[in-house]
Amino acid sequence: MSAGYVYILINSSMPGVIKIGRTLRDSRARARELQSTGVPTAFEVAYEVFAEDHEALEEKMHGEISEFRVSANREFFRYPLRMAIECLQRLSSPPKDPSSAFSAESIFHEISKKYESWLRPGIVDVRIVQTQSRVWLEITEEEHKGEYLVDQVIKRSDLAFCSGSIDGERYFNPGDSISNNARKFVGNWDPYSIIMTTDLFHHDAFVEIDNDPRMNPHKRN
Repeated sequence: MSAGYVYILINSSMPGVIKIGRTLRDSRARARELQSTGVPTAFEVAYEVFAEDHEALEEKMHGEISEFRVSANREFFRYPLRMAIECLQRLSSPPKDPSSAFSAESIFHEISKKYESWLRPGIVDVRIVQTQSRVWLEITEEEHKGEYLVDQVIKRSDLAFCSGSIDGERYFNPGDSISNNARKFVGNWDPYSIIMTTDLFHHDAFVEIDNDPRMNPHKRN
C-alpha cells in the first residue's frame, strides 16, 4: 500500500474520452509527461484526489467503468467526465489522517467559456482545491520567456472569508463536496463577487463590472 494521487485527465483532441491513472508525484507533471508528437494538444488534470492506497483506488475505479474502456491495455475510457468524478469521489475512502485529505477539480473550461473576454491573459488553469478544513481557489499562470523557457506561477486564495446567507456561514464549505463548491463558484458567484475576491479578471473587466449597476449592487438606485 502506498499513498499517492489518482487523477482524471482530459484532452481537447479526444472529446468524450478521459484517462484515469495514478502517480506518486504531481498530477500535472504527469500530464505534461504524456505530451507527445502523436497528441497535438496537452493533457489537463480535470480532477485529482489523494489516496493512502492510490494503487487500490485506481484499480477499483478502472473496474467500476471497465465496460467503457477504449482499449484493454490502456487507461482511456469513453465516459462522461462529471460521472467519472462522482464515481471517483464515491470510491475514495476518507484518510486515516484528516490533515492529508486533498482533492482538486478544474473549473478552467467553464470559467473560460463564461467569462472569455474578462479572463486575464496568461491564466492556463483554475481549480477548486479542498481539504477537510479549507477550500481554495487556485489560479495557474504561465509566462513564456524566450523560445524554450516558461515561468509558471500558482496562487491559492483561501475562500473562507466568503460568507453565506447565514451570519458566520462559509459560502464555500469544506464539509460540502468539492464538486458542489466548484458548481457554486461557476454558477452562483457573480462577476462583482469575483472581482472583489479573486485575481481572475483583467483591469478593464474590473472597471466595466464595477461601473455597471446591473452587476455592482452599490451602483443601483
